[in-house]
Amino acid sequence: MSNRFLSVDEAKDFLAANPTVQWIDAFVLDTNGHPRGKRLRRGDLVGVAKSGMMMPGSVFIMDPRGNCIAETGRLWTTGDPDYNFRILAGTLGAVPVDGTRFAQAVIVPEKDDPLDPRLVLQKQVERFKAHGHTPVAAVELEFYVTCPGPGGSFTLEAPPGVSKDPDIPLTFQFEDMDALQAFNDDIYRIAETQGLPVDALTQESGPSQFEINLKHSDDVVQAALDGLLLKRAVKAAARAHGLFATFMAKPHHDWAGSGMHIHMSLIDKAGANVFAGEPISPLFRHALGGLRETMPDFMTIWAQSANAYRRYVPESYVSMAAHWGFNNRTVALRIPDQKGPGTRVEHRVAGADANPYLVIAAILAGAAHGIANKIDPGPEVQGNSEELDATPLPTTWASALERFETSSVVRDAFGVEFQNVFARLKNTERLNFERIVTSLDHLWYAQVA
Repeated sequence: MSNRFLSVDEAKDFLAANPTVQWIDAFVLDTNGHPRGKRLRRGDLVGVAKSGMMMPGSVFIMDPRGNCIAETGRLWTTGDPDYNFRILAGTLGAVPVDGTRFAQAVIVPEKDDPLDPRLVLQKQVERFKAHGHTPVAAVELEFYVTCPGPGGSFTLEAPPGVSKDPDIPLTFQFEDMDALQAFNDDIYRIAETQGLPVDALTQESGPSQFEINLKHSDDVVQAALDGLLLKRAVKAAARAHGLFATFMAKPHHDWAGSGMHIHMSLIDKAGANVFAGEPISPLFRHALGGLRETMPDFMTIWAQSANAYRRYVPESYVSMAAHWGFNNRTVALRIPDQKGPGTRVEHRVAGADANPYLVIAAILAGAAHGIANKIDPGPEVQGNSEELDATPLPTTWASALERFETSSVVRDAFGVEFQNVFARLKNTERLNFERIVTSLDHLWYAQVA
């Protein structure tokens, strides 16, 4: 977890090593995980490395469309001031498509901002390190690739050569990957250039749906950032091939949703996995108990958009209750069949459109709550968890937000300011979304009203 800023010498070395780069996208990852920033000319990079660049603090109160939400109390009442942002060391990298004319760099506030999702995660890491433990995490992301509509807009049309029949699942097969191999090659080329620790590529069950895994890291702040930068790499590769890539959680009601699975464990100062045991350690059981108990509190972190709640449907490998079990994909908290150093939990609830900074922060907060209070997780689930009676997760946006904004666990972990602002931000987004009259309203109701 580096908090060091890019030095002038590093900026000069990068320019010398990348003579074709003419533009650098310098961006901060906002609350939704979306990049917001400025496109710098090559000649401006050294100056920004030296002194930073100004951005409005309201970048952390933007909805997905880029609207600054006044209801957060962070806009007109504050005068919407600028803050100085600096380039984070280790994030300046070329984007090797389109003749490598472009590069990118992540910027962060020079002074801590309680609304910065990266800072929220850093604080959870510090809680564990104070007790001699270091979190380890890996991010898995699912996404769809389609043909763009007019002006590059999203459509549901699968690319040429790719299966278009959602009733013929191609999970773990290679046909769609073969048809899109040049696109896949560019994803991995971008990732290699930028130092993203990508692992296997998998074909999923939806039409031209894929999953890419990132490798485990004992720097979970960097692991979350790698997940965010992987999204950008996938989108850049798609544009280079005239395609459109989306991490939307549920692009079609009859297609499989796209999730973000987080693998998480803890190691001690000697590097030993403290979750390991026979079959798991008591500390791991307490962490699972906390994850189960707090899962409803953080539901609006797992599902950060209106569309994300459409993903929670039966028989879709998306658990709607906080169950746990060994080697069981029907549960929310899956313990993969690996022992010793590989012992971990796979958290399977979040949508692919969520912000990995906040998702991992919420997972760590839940685990810390369980360990501190020695919460028992109850019995493991064997078989289909959907056949068991259980308290469901709040899978409507309004109920999830109500739980989040009144939760003492959220307040203690994320801070009262983040809790209040995030709840107002998302409640306003929800109300704006729900007031829109859609074509479905007309189709279902116009003739009968």
